[in-house]
Amino acid sequence: MKLNHLDLQVPDVQATARFFTRYCGFTSHAKNHDSPAIAMLGGTDGFVLILQRRKRDSDVFPEDFHVGFLQDSEAPVLAFHERVKADGLEVSDVIRNNRGTLVYCRAPGGILVEVSCRPGAA
Repeated sequence: MKLNHLDLQVPDVQATARFFTRYCGFTSHAKNHDSPAIAMLGGTDGFVLILQRRKRDSDVFPEDFHVGFLQDSEAPVLAFHERVKADGLEVSDVIRNNRGTLVYCRAPGGILVEVSCRPGAA
């Protein structure tokens, strides 16, 4: 079974779409690139990230909910950390533990994003 898409409800579709295209390598996947209501972003392997405008302000993600991106080595994890930090986004310190090298960042709308590589990745 292959994961096809993930649909996230966010307060600002375009701000969130800019985050995922700038920092996570997604590309616009729909004809209406400026819609305030929906964005479809294409990732690798045919995966689609769908962003829809949150209908109620009370709809928020649970505290530990996050989206994780796995890198082949530590270098892109560290590059992600430096890039989001330089742009003034909320980002964790670089974490190294038995799970590998990890960085957490808050995307627009409060989505927690993890970028990591497994232990021993070159």
